[in-house]
Amino acid sequence: MDRMLSGGRPTGKLHLGHYMGAFKSLAELQQKYETFFIISDMHMLTTKCSKEHINSMYNNTINMVIDSIGMGVSPDDTTYYLQSQIPELSNIFGLIQNMTTVDRVAQTPSLLEMSKHAKQDEMTLGLLAYPVLEAADIFGMNAKYVPVGKDNIDHIKITQEIIKFINTEYGASFDIPDYITTKNNYVLGIDGSNKMSKSLDNCIYVRDSIDAIKEKVGKMQWAEPGSDKLNVVMHYLDIFGKPEDKTIVQRFNDGESQHSRTSRDLLTDRLIEIVEPMHSRMQPYLKDRTAVVDLLQAGTSKAREIVQKRQQALFSTMGMINLYKQK
Repeated sequence: MDRMLSGGRPTGKLHLGHYMGAFKSLAELQQKYETFFIISDMHMLTTKCSKEHINSMYNNTINMVIDSIGMGVSPDDTTYYLQSQIPELSNIFGLIQNMTTVDRVAQTPSLLEMSKHAKQDEMTLGLLAYPVLEAADIFGMNAKYVPVGKDNIDHIKITQEIIKFINTEYGASFDIPDYITTKNNYVLGIDGSNKMSKSLDNCIYVRDSIDAIKEKVGKMQWAEPGSDKLNVVMHYLDIFGKPEDKTIVQRFNDGESQHSRTSRDLLTDRLIEIVEPMHSRMQPYLKDRTAVVDLLQAGTSKAREIVQKRQQALFSTMGMINLYKQK
């Protein structure tokens, strides 16, 4: 069975942008593949490495697993593991960072956006190398498929380029991973001006209460057909609505005015229909957070065994010395 790898940084609460960007497709595909989910805490440090951020990391990690389970990524079908607890990934990263250039990774569109949101005057070396560390994660797990949003496709392309270089330079035959993406994987925030983002606080979180969702939908910008402003309600109905709701969106796009209150009520209903099952799936783990720790410990041990073998294969392929076999 082919292996699929997804993951995320434990930077805080997850939202519906995360759901549409990766988690929805991951939940739909997890039984088709041997599926792993990496909690990328080392990646988190590329933009959030203060003492305060690090102190929040453990709690964020636990909550990320719970939110992911809420979005349908079942621990029965997906193995969760913690990046920093697998030191062999650093060895892989140390080697493959020499197989791409600064100019190549600097072209990655998402990095400038991440740096901007992190309020970095200059991009840190860690953030610049973000796609290469991600390549180490993917190579280390020997993942065949990686679900991503469209703004992260270039990360996978860099991974492909690095593995192709290894195969050509060292006569290897490592599999080239591919990405999985979906149509509606870029969700604007409720402000309608930027991508949904925790740092911009323009999100509908998967743990939001019904009242919170109603309030946020009520604040969304409404614009009439032909306006140079975005109708955020229609944008959301197009993404989160049922098939029968598409006719409303199409009529609006064709220039037919729609009733603001009725449209907002419909959107609210659709969002509630999405998050209520999530809340139900979260409940057992919210009541027993030690169960999440047990999942992570078992999953990390399983993942580390795979990464250790991949590190050994890479070292052998490149001809790196194994000191313990020299006698």
